[in-house]
Amino acid sequence: MPLHIDPIEPESWLVARVVQVLKRSGVVVLPTDTVYAFACALSSRSAIERLYGVKGISGTKRLSILVPDIATASRFTRGITNHLFRVMKRVLPGPYTFIFQASQEVPKIMLHKRRTVGLRIPDNAIVQAVLAELGEPLLSSSVRNTAEEFLLDPVLIADTLAGQVDLVVGGGVLVNEPSTVVDLSEDEPLLVRRGKGDVAALELF
Repeated sequence: MPLHIDPIEPESWLVARVVQVLKRSGVVVLPTDTVYAFACALSSRSAIERLYGVKGISGTKRLSILVPDIATASRFTRGITNHLFRVMKRVLPGPYTFIFQASQEVPKIMLHKRRTVGLRIPDNAIVQAVLAELGEPLLSSSVRNTAEEFLLDPVLIADTLAGQVDLVVGGGVLVNEPSTVVDLSEDEPLLVRRGKGDVAALELF
């Protein structure tokens, strides 16, 4: 069964349990402001390898880094222009994934045949509480049933992934709306995926 945490006011003692698992190189499932996501500590190579294994993917697939704020996000990029900073400040935290040129702080295991990284600042109290308690970013990837369908019910997720992840955090049944993905790694912004985040609010296209 999932560990249910209040999605509005997360109980600190339950958040601490999640963080204990992450600090032991565990892989967990967390609710976000879009869909449920696998997550592990960015500093744990063994956890990252496990996450890839659970997803059944290799390092050639892009995963996202969850961070608490833009200042932390900037550490993993080669720079955020003043214009893009203003755009991000306007819409974040929120349901967007921004792709940037990766800095040297991004784990090499994530950069196989690639020099870019996806960054997320979720508008979700549980994720933000976990990030604050853990004190480091999380590597994440959405929990899917198929290429196009996401698993949205934490009870179903816990049953489906029994024995594959260390903990499933329940924050209610979510809606099938992934993040809006925007590639900012080149001179011209590219809309990779239209999702929950309002594209017009970005004022980039």
